Amino acid sequence: MPKLSSPPTASRRDPSETGTDGRILESAIALFAARGFGEVSVREIAEHANANPAAISYYFGAKEQLIKQAIRAVIAPLNVKRLAALEKVTAASQPPTVEDVVRAMVEPTVHASLNGAGTEKHYARIMLLGFALRQPFVDEVMAEQTDIIVVSFVEALAKALPNASRASLFWRYDFMHGATQHILLDQTRGHRLRRLSAGLTDTDSAEAIIRELIAFITAGMKAAA
Repeated sequence: MPKLSSPPTASRRDPSETGTDGRILESAIALFAARGFGEVSVREIAEHANANPAAISYYFGAKEQLIKQAIRAVIAPLNVKRLAALEKVTAASQPPTVEDVVRAMVEPTVHASLNGAGTEKHYARIMLLGFALRQPFVDEVMAEQTDIIVVSFVEALAKALPNASRASLFWRYDFMHGATQHILLDQTRGHRLRRLSAGLTDTDSAEAIIRELIAFITAGMKAAA
């Protein structure tokens, strides 16, 4: 498999900064996460950012480019954290455990989504929108930001599960991603799991989600094919 380079960084300005382009990007991410890429107009983004609509064209070009930058701004910082966590568990002389690899994915992702102070808190919604909107420009940026994560984690899982087939590892990585994404969207569905369990499950607790996800995913990774 060809070696993938690291994905580009989010943008030339951190969205948390107060410059016009930073405010526009931050507003776009918040509005996109709340309503979807297609349901938010450039004018609405400009109003939310207290900016002239012409500034969006000046800094970002067409709306498509703003969407791409929004996706990068949300996913790229989290990728840095996940790859750093993965490098830490794979740098030892001994192969990583399955739980080590799963934790390197789950912990940064859950903490970013539930406890993140910046745009990363919109990760689950932006990922959902990115995979749902099948447009070439969205597919391009999603591949740019996610392929390196998939390949890196599959390589680590291959060390933890040396007898597993390559195909099985890709399947199981995808199921890991799906389970994590699903529970992180629970808040946007009115805390459905907490309601169904009569309050037994606290889907606002990062610690509870991390604990249950790691146990569930690790068991699945180790299961016989």
